Amino acid sequence: MTREECRTLCTAEERAYYNGWNFTHLGGRWEEETVPWDFREEIAAWLDGESSFLDLASGGYGFLLSLNPKPGQAFYAEPDEQAAAILRQRFAPHGVEVRRVVDGEDLPFSDSRFDAVYTRYGDFCPREAARVLKKGGVFLAQQSAGVDGVFNGIPFPGWEKDAGAQDLSALIAQLEDAGMQVLKGEEAYPAIRFRDVGALVYWIHAAGWQPSSFTAENREEALWQLAQSLEEEGSLLCREHRFFVLARKLN
Repeated sequence: MTREECRTLCTAEERAYYNGWNFTHLGGRWEEETVPWDFREEIAAWLDGESSFLDLASGGYGFLLSLNPKPGQAFYAEPDEQAAAILRQRFAPHGVEVRRVVDGEDLPFSDSRFDAVYTRYGDFCPREAARVLKKGGVFLAQQSAGVDGVFNGIPFPGWEKDAGAQDLSALIAQLEDAGMQVLKGEEAYPAIRFRDVGALVYWIHAAGWQPSSFTAENREEALWQLAQSLEEEGSLLCREHRFFVLARKLN
């Protein structure tokens, strides 16, 4: 790959990015190691055919539908207005209602409304999640405490290592303060591999770890250096810090 080809690829991937935690565009151009828990199975274990639940912006609609929601019993919270409009069309045949939620500290639902509330990498307020849960209801979250920003041993300039969510211990304390009993808490450090540098550019935007000042243009030199490393190593590798928590509302 020439430098000009690298520039063209990275610019095209930046323009291809739309919105949200969605990597279907990348196809087989990236992969991440699995974590030791199965988030879907953790949720499903607490649901039955009558359970009501709320998905706090967990990305797309396939994950929610895999939980076999009963029409009228499942809700999806989405902060982006355009994404919410698209999801309403996709969810409508399945009886899932989409609500636009800009502020996680002010959910548009009554007290004790849901049997379960969950999120994968979405923003949330522990006290507000507890408010909308029924007594004995559960809250589940899969979050990231950030990515190390070191690719094949090369630090990416300006990378904010703490740009992800808070760590597991801090979240456990917040959930307990909100009146919930933490039943599980796990952490993992999976590797992430990119097959081309353009995939990395798209992923940085979609994952949202870095500030809006990141562009393919202002990091052109770093991206070119990584493209050369990728040709030598066959991929770009970094590590993410992820964690999972399951809590139950006590009262």
